[in-house]
Amino acid sequence: MSRRFAGVIALVASAMALGSCGGNDPAAPADLTALAAVTPAGGTIDVNTAGPVTVTFSHAMMAGTEIYAALHEGDVAGPVVAGTWAWSAEHTVLTFTPSSPLEAKTRYTIHIGGGMRDASGRTVDMDPGRHMGGEWATRGMMSGGGMMGGTGSMMGPGWQHPNGTYGMVFGFTTG
Repeated sequence: MSRRFAGVIALVASAMALGSCGGNDPAAPADLTALAAVTPAGGTIDVNTAGPVTVTFSHAMMAGTEIYAALHEGDVAGPVVAGTWAWSAEHTVLTFTPSSPLEAKTRYTIHIGGGMRDASGRTVDMDPGRHMGGEWATRGMMSGGGMMGGTGSMMGPGWQHPNGTYGMVFGFTTG
């Protein structure tokens, strides 16, 4: 199979996954809001310290849910980077602007909490994030091996996804 054909198959599969977004629930609406893109994607290295940190959703999101987004230095149990999260005009793109430039040669982790809701108040399908280098944030990851690591407030009910995790995390390293 050619690379181009394999790429087309992967693209169609991704589109089908985003289109279905309901998983195994036949009653789930076909237009359920999904995590559509994360920049930088999980596992990315040599990220520009002045580059954008964005999270994109397939539909408009509820105002105020930006409180369920954080950028950590190190892993998800690390300290939260000071800065602000702001929505695009259409409330589909959430952009982080740090208070000071990110450090070079440093690992960071984007944390998108399970409390994210779309403009209709529905839970967001974050599972597509696994194809963007993300992983579900478990209690063990959040506690940093038993210590809260400053993320205790990020384990509350607003941060918890219906699947029991605390949203998704995407680690990247600056250049």
